[in-house]
Amino acid sequence: MARRGRKPAGPKKVSYELIPRDTDIGKPMYALLDELVEKYHDDVQYARVALAWCTSWRADVDGHQILGKCKRASDLDRELADFDFVILLQRSFWNSISVTPAQRAALLDHELCHAAPKLDKYGDYLEDERGRRVYRTRKHDIEEFTAIVERHGVWKRDLERFAAALHRSAQGELDLKGQTETGTAPTVN
Repeated sequence: MARRGRKPAGPKKVSYELIPRDTDIGKPMYALLDELVEKYHDDVQYARVALAWCTSWRADVDGHQILGKCKRASDLDRELADFDFVILLQRSFWNSISVTPAQRAALLDHELCHAAPKLDKYGDYLEDERGRRVYRTRKHDIEEFTAIVERHGVWKRDLERFAAALHRSAQGELDLKGQTETGTAPTVN
């Protein structure tokens, strides 16, 4: 029963929208996904990856905006749908005219780095009782605050490896075209 004095609530907003592979929007996105898997992610070449929009993400109190997230399918998810991972993407970022194809590729590549096979104690791929490969979600290589690096430099091994990778990078200067309207750099998970 509705309470008096309140406006009726509208329909509940849906937070996710699957991006079908065979649509005009999905075809180039999945082609890029497949290209990245083939080129860099052979350990998950047999993983079934779905793409979806997440429409509920908002910038946090620090102004950080989530651009993507890789979600491993649970056992129940795998019973209900044919996927092992879902890569969630922020539609407004992906479709922004200021976002380059290289930035879109970097975002998908980043999220694919989270997708990893689960291995047994011998280093072989682990399978479930139905013969399906078992997967896990890999964490980021580094976690640090800019201020700590500014104050203390490269003070631990993961930062050393990251600094060396930045040095080797052919990209040179950081391209900030993908900044959000709030002026803060976007965040990928």
